[in-house]
Amino acid sequence: MPSSTTVKSDGWSTSYYELPSGAVELQDLIEYREMNFSVGNIFKACYRLGRKDGATTLYDLNKIKWYVEREIIRLEREQRQQQVEFKEEYL
Repeated sequence: MPSSTTVKSDGWSTSYYELPSGAVELQDLIEYREMNFSVGNIFKACYRLGRKDGATTLYDLNKIKWYVEREIIRLEREQRQQQVEFKEEYL
């Protein structure tokens, strides 16, 4: 299921929680969901939160925050570019 596919939630377990066939490690899930570099790093840091040797929970949370902020900037830039392209095409 590509990351652009949405699934309506009924408040219980839905298909977006199902693991893909053959997934044995986090990288399989990252590739299945077509996560970009930043989102993949957020996912990995959330999964290992506070469990990586030499990295505190605070370190992991700051790493997550850093990648989230970068992804927001990237998406906002992309959205602005799409708006400019739309205006140029239709005005």
